Amino acid sequence: MKKLFLFLSLLASLSLEAQFVTTFAKNASESQSEGMMYYLPRNVIRLEFTIEETDSFIGPYAEFASQLLGTNDYIKESKSEYVVKNIDIQTFTETDPSAVYYIFQDEKSKEPMPNIIVSDNGVILAVGYDSFPQKYHVCNNTLIKNNLETIERVEVSFIEIPDSEVEIDDEEDDDEGGGNKKPRPITKEDKAKVALDKITNIRNAYFDLISGNQEIASGEIIKCMVEQMKNLENEYVSLFKGKTQRYTYKKVVYVTPESNQTNASLSIAKFSKNEGFGDASGKGETVKIQFERQNSLENIDRMSEEAMNTAQVSKLFYRVPASSQVKVLIGSNVIAESTLLVNQFGYIKVISAKNNKILFNPKTGQIISMLK
Repeated sequence: MKKLFLFLSLLASLSLEAQFVTTFAKNASESQSEGMMYYLPRNVIRLEFTIEETDSFIGPYAEFASQLLGTNDYIKESKSEYVVKNIDIQTFTETDPSAVYYIFQDEKSKEPMPNIIVSDNGVILAVGYDSFPQKYHVCNNTLIKNNLETIERVEVSFIEIPDSEVEIDDEEDDDEGGGNKKPRPITKEDKAKVALDKITNIRNAYFDLISGNQEIASGEIIKCMVEQMKNLENEYVSLFKGKTQRYTYKKVVYVTPESNQTNASLSIAKFSKNEGFGDASGKGETVKIQFERQNSLENIDRMSEEAMNTAQVSKLFYRVPASSQVKVLIGSNVIAESTLLVNQFGYIKVISAKNNKILFNPKTGQIISMLK
């Protein structure tokens, strides 16, 4: 009641020449119904992480790679590994719910309110103009949220060695007696040796082909046959060395800084090289965004909270944005950084709109032109 009384007292004391009154929306009297709202814009920071995922699949005959292929360069366990390849930092604007104002005609005013233009989402654009001048139009950068985390995975499979291709020389006695012999069971090592024989045969055929021991009329046919041989060889070699698949995808995180976070560090996610990108409660190193406001406002006085909550006569609230150094860290390592204008880190000021034609930047809420 006290706040309402003070507000009404202010209205009663206004000059007869006053055109309109602007006040913080939540302080508007419930009796005021003939007016309009306008917002100042705030920034949302969009962080687009480009992540490379490497999936390793152990080959079915990996245990024989050293013995039969003579190599220790093979996948020893199936796993996935993740690496952040790039971070793109952008800003978008939206209406600031903490900076919404109500404009209404003073009942005692003899002059009409000036024409006030707002955007589709309510951000103030101009005062005293019939339309927002085309030359001051800026690209629409309204935020459309998406996370882009989509991967078309390719199923990984290995070529099979059928039992029919395994020759068994050794035989074992029939357990039931009688002296009958039966083939011993086919083992994984038996199939690994068949795979090795196929690799050897393919390599020999490849050598004969490129050395000219086989007469092939067309060079294109040779090229095609060589490619097929190498692909088939790789398939059999992968039975020992395993296979790797790589995927690149994007993960997007949105951060809306608060005005009191001008020099803050915020945890936004977790990243693990073994488990990838997760939310802030997941496993891995902490992914942080860090703000360091620059000194662009050092010579500008800041309005007090009381002044910002006081009704203004024939004046409008606007914003002076602040420049901020924005850093993205994984653990203690800075992965990306950029200098950005962050509206809500700036100051809110007032400007007289009486007899003035004023244009505002839709992205920042800052004054870009004022004419008498």
